[in-house]
Amino acid sequence: MIVRTDAVVLRTLDYGETSRIVTLLTRTHGVVGALAKGARRTKSRFGSTLQPMACVEAVLYMKPNRGLQTFKEAAHHVRFPHLDGSDLDRLTAGLRAVEVARLTLDEGDTHPLALDLLIRTLATIDSAAEGAGNAVPWFQLRLASLLGFDPDIDRDDVLALGDEGGALLLETGAVLPPDAEAPPGVDPRLGPSAFGGVRASRAALRAFAILARTDLETATRMRLDNATRRETEALVDAYLRTHIGSAFPERVRGVADQMDAGRDAADAWMETPE
Repeated sequence: MIVRTDAVVLRTLDYGETSRIVTLLTRTHGVVGALAKGARRTKSRFGSTLQPMACVEAVLYMKPNRGLQTFKEAAHHVRFPHLDGSDLDRLTAGLRAVEVARLTLDEGDTHPLALDLLIRTLATIDSAAEGAGNAVPWFQLRLASLLGFDPDIDRDDVLALGDEGGALLLETGAVLPPDAEAPPGVDPRLGPSAFGGVRASRAALRAFAILARTDLETATRMRLDNATRRETEALVDAYLRTHIGSAFPERVRGVADQMDAGRDAADAWMETPE
């Protein structure tokens, strides 16, 4: 069966001497693995359409019950000119988004809304003048909502947070004020970690709540200092990890953390008086 569908390339792996195995998030068949024969040849018909984050119109030869389909041809559907690697922050954010999609969505399950969400997120990362990094945790929380574990945010609880911060309940995504009562049978002296909560600052918890409830444009306008941004991202990661387990992606996050550490060290060196 020949299938024509729009898709985003999530990952590519070299195969043999001239081919590639491509993982796609397609509109019609969800996450699909396909073999692109001859894709690594100099004059390959695929060109740049098989790069991770590419949004393409793909033609696939699909056979039921076959784990690896055949990639026939592809053309760019939406272009993201600033995700070409010249801006490392944008590149890291884009790769993080496709990594989350690849390891969160199950193969074979159709997720057209997830594809639309990913394309919109990549377009924002590509075009936003500032705040593009906020698009990734926003995407993660919107994807969580699509998959049925939307954070249970209560506005009054968020507003009740004081300077001492509070906690995030990882099972439900609820924000807990510092004086939240422990469930029956749990010693309140043990703190929120005893009932699946993680302590966090007021700024990070508020950012988590905003990202979970606001639109993408507002999310990119939100300004966070480096410490708050990293804490907020850690909260979002912990929430998703609770719900999807060991499959949660860590590779691109590790690269991003190393980049942040290098920037912090450089800033500290520049601020050191002679």
